[in-house]
Amino acid sequence: MNEHGGKMVETEGHAQAASQNSTGRQLQTARQRALLAMVKSRDFVTVAEMAVHFGVSEMTIRRDLKALDKDGSLERAHGGAILPETAPLGAEQPFRDRQVRNLDEKRKIAIAAARLIRQHEMIGLDVGTTTLMLAKEIVGFPNLRAATNSLRLAMTLADSLVSVFVPTGQVRPLEMSITGARAVRELTNYRFDKTFLGLSAVDETGLYDFSIEDTEVKQAFVTQSNQVIALIDSSKFAKTSTVRLGGLDMLDILVTDAAPPPSLARALKEAKVEVIIAGDERR
Repeated sequence: MNEHGGKMVETEGHAQAASQNSTGRQLQTARQRALLAMVKSRDFVTVAEMAVHFGVSEMTIRRDLKALDKDGSLERAHGGAILPETAPLGAEQPFRDRQVRNLDEKRKIAIAAARLIRQHEMIGLDVGTTTLMLAKEIVGFPNLRAATNSLRLAMTLADSLVSVFVPTGQVRPLEMSITGARAVRELTNYRFDKTFLGLSAVDETGLYDFSIEDTEVKQAFVTQSNQVIALIDSSKFAKTSTVRLGGLDMLDILVTDAAPPPSLARALKEAKVEVIIAGDERR
């Protein structure tokens, strides 16, 4: 209550005045530290959850997240915050963290990729956050069959018009992908019209992924496919990772959200890879 008995309402002006007050500034810093600790303990936290937890407005939380993002303590993501991507080469980020990175770009890529699929096709769907978005785009497609080594994708498609098949093998924890010699062997019994690959990185030297186990399954998909399509957001350009899957000539099409840098664009052209920019109205 204020001194006149009215209810005190948090506004942008009140918050700004408080931040200029020494006591208010200390409280804000303490909240930011608590916000950071909350994100560290849970990988991803939404703005709404943080606002309720700290008893402040979502606008205040967004200001705090902007400050923490600016100093590199965390990254703002779709509707919340995650830890910054600081892992060394070969360290795989948790699926949940990757799922909220570049969300709008991945959604555009998935929509563009779905347009490449035709009725009565048999498609291969690799494990990955963008391929999971593609699975969500095609749940209403009739007369379509898909094989995937991702349990997340399989569950997405299980209660849909798409007939879905999964190989048997060992499940990678957290990633929820099926790997191993048995899975690779079973995939050789299929023939795919198209395979959609998720990858960790791409540069002029080729295609890269974090996981040796997943890469073996990716190679089986590629071998058995008439057309290989990579779904790669532009944050993965000009980078490498743990395992080289193969050269750029392994691909027929690359679907992305922005034009590749010049050196990569030249290498893709030399490898005769068609590049589709999601959302490009000329297509």
